[in-house]
Amino acid sequence: MSNASNSENTTNQNKAPSPTKPAQRQGFGGGPGSRFVPGEKPRDFKGTMQQLLGYLGKYKWTIILVLFIAAASTVFSIFGPRTLGKATTALYEGVIRMVRGQGGIDFDEIGTILLRVLALYLSAATLQLIQGFIMTTIAADITFRFRQEIAHKIHHLPLRYFDHVTHGEVLSRVTTDVDVISQTLQQSLSQIITSIVSVIGILVMMLTINVTLTLIALTIIPLSMLIIRYVISHSQRFFRKQQEYLGHVNGHVEEMYGAHVVLKAFNAEDQSISTMKQLNDTLYDTAWKAQLFSTMIRPIMHFIGNVGYVAVAIVGGNQVIQGRLMIGDIQAFIQYMRSFQ
Repeated sequence: MSNASNSENTTNQNKAPSPTKPAQRQGFGGGPGSRFVPGEKPRDFKGTMQQLLGYLGKYKWTIILVLFIAAASTVFSIFGPRTLGKATTALYEGVIRMVRGQGGIDFDEIGTILLRVLALYLSAATLQLIQGFIMTTIAADITFRFRQEIAHKIHHLPLRYFDHVTHGEVLSRVTTDVDVISQTLQQSLSQIITSIVSVIGILVMMLTINVTLTLIALTIIPLSMLIIRYVISHSQRFFRKQQEYLGHVNGHVEEMYGAHVVLKAFNAEDQSISTMKQLNDTLYDTAWKAQLFSTMIRPIMHFIGNVGYVAVAIVGGNQVIQGRLMIGDIQAFIQYMRSFQ
């Protein structure tokens, strides 16, 4: 009886541990498997933003100056195509005069217009450089303070904190999260005001050129949005599943490498390989579908944009023939249309 019991215990001990379900896989030491949590939402977005604004309070007037510089740079860039269109119109009118034998091309006028365009774009580029320098300085200063305070906080945390928070999570706070804040401060703040000014300014310019062409351009935008929404709605679930199984694969690899001695002791290599193959096949399938849908967006946008260009060229060309529109205005209008893509 005792021998039978010992034999049964030995058999149970030699059984390989059953593979962990993918949904429960976390990985040792807070590895990549614990970082890919699909659908994770901020716990206190409002409070976090208030704290971030508190850090930015020291640079309030500097940030206001940066936003003003960003707006001015955008305005200069917006006036560029319209001014360049005048040069095209002057060249076209000069060619017409040459054909009719009534004169030639006024290169002095064209040169003056091109100098204005050069001044506009140089001013925009200079302001962008100043804006980038200021925001980079602010972001570097704030991230330096963040890392100092995080290091001070970590040194004063009780040891029990590290019992339930993984090493990867702590390192992520010091590195990845702070870098994301730095990139946001350098780019997003100025891009918000730049985007708003660009949309309003370009729309005003398009309306001043021709209302009919503007309506044609605006009808393309909702059509593009509908198609993009349809594609994104189908691709999102594949991207979520891709991130989920990427975490599962990373967690499985980390577990197997971290516990390879135990794995070999229980002769579980085949089970590990089988689990890895299942996870990897699922990841491949979802990643392929996600990338397929995501790569469809740009060709569709280009096609719709080209349809818009054709419509603008036909309607605008007809108005040029009728003398209701200048050819340089069509050039400027098409450049403004490109800004919406």
